[in-house]
This record gives sequence, structure tokens and C-alpha cells, in this order.
Amino acid sequence: MLSEAASIQTIDEFKQWTRDAIRPIFPHETLGCGYGRIHAGGVGVDGIIAVDYPIAHLKGICNKAGGLDTPILRRWLVTREPQLFEADMPWPDIPAEWLEQFRKNDMRNAAAHAIYDTERCIGTYHSFHRIPGRLGDKHIEALKLLAPIIHEVICRLIGDLKEVNQLNMLRSTLSPREQQLLQLVGQGKTNQDIAEVFSVKEGTIKHYVANIFKKLGVENRAQLVRLCLEHEMRLQAEYGLKVR
Repeated sequence: MLSEAASIQTIDEFKQWTRDAIRPIFPHETLGCGYGRIHAGGVGVDGIIAVDYPIAHLKGICNKAGGLDTPILRRWLVTREPQLFEADMPWPDIPAEWLEQFRKNDMRNAAAHAIYDTERCIGTYHSFHRIPGRLGDKHIEALKLLAPIIHEVICRLIGDLKEVNQLNMLRSTLSPREQQLLQLVGQGKTNQDIAEVFSVKEGTIKHYVANIFKKLGVENRAQLVRLCLEHEMRLQAEYGLKVR
């Protein structure tokens, strides 16, 4: 498995590798891998690699800012330990709406782990679903072995996608609030629209947008929107990824 991992060059090869090499030793039907750069406000989700993962569920776990938001991920952030979750034995603090969607999309269960790589300033999150049988210690041990390997492959792929990384590296210089504004601007929202979302004056939004122009090296709103759209379209068309 390690020798095969070292030869992976594309996202499609990564997906096939998880099917051919990981599924036999860690049985599952779906896998979602998120990655993002670590910044002062936490980890921003730059992309998601979905391996036979229900898109309906993926859309449902993305928050308004475009990042991943699940109680499983939140528990990992607190404990930094592998997480096991089964829909028929839910945790007491699970939001009812989230659990309903989890069951509706037939996710069944989850075995998840993440790597917080401060040396490279990259975080990766790996969530396996539809695992046969009950979850237990053997799944925790498997996650501890597999997560670092998957992390290394994803980091290498990110490093190889230089054009994709260009905007991601620039985005990492933005504050969490500026990243939220960037997404709204990319959606075509006006300053007044955004001001209403954040309950602030339109002049405040103009100030934020001007800072984003400076940091991303664009001169006007049209260039900024085009930059965001072109980047997202390239990811979706070439790599099956979604910028968050």
C-alpha cells in the first residue's frame, strides 16, 4: 500500500487507490477527505475529495461560510483523537436536524480522524462511512495508521497543483471575516447585501473589500469575482474539488 501511495499523481488515482488498497483492510463504502491551510483563526477548508460520497450529504454539512461543520469534526477538534459514531447509537449532544440528515443519506456510521500538520500548516480530515458491523478499538487503531498515510498523499497532491494552490495561499493571508466576505463577493453579492448579512454599515464592508483587493492583488470587484469563479471552475472541472 505504501509503494502504491508514493506513485499517486492525480486526484483520480488517489480515489482509486483508496478503493483498491484501503477498502480491503478498512472496509467502507464512502470516504470524504477535506483539507485546508492552518491560519490564525483555525483551519480553512480549501478542498474536499469525495470518494463515492453522497453529494447531498456533503452539501448539507457545509456551513454558510463554506467550511465543514459536523459534530464529529467538532469532537475531533476538542479531543484530537479518532472518532467513532453510529446513527443507531447517537451521542447525547447530537443536533436532531444533523442526525436526521445523516440517517436520510444512509451514512449509517462514521470513523473519522484528522491530521493537524503545523510544520506544513496544512490540516486534513478523513471520514469513512457505511462501515460493516459495529465500530470499536480495531477501527481506532486502523485510523491511527491510515490517517498519516492519507495525509502525506494529499499534501503531495496539493504541492503538485501549483495553480490551484496560488489562490489558496493568498486566501490564507485573509482573516476569517475576510474569507467569509470573499465567498459572498464571489457569489455576486453587493456591499449592501453583505452589510445586511453581517449587520454592519455598508462603509465597513467597503473597507474590508478594499483590503481584500490589496491582499489578492486585484484592482476592482469584477477582477475579484472573476478570480474566484475561474479558480472554482478549474477545481471542479479538473480535480472534482470545491473551494470553501
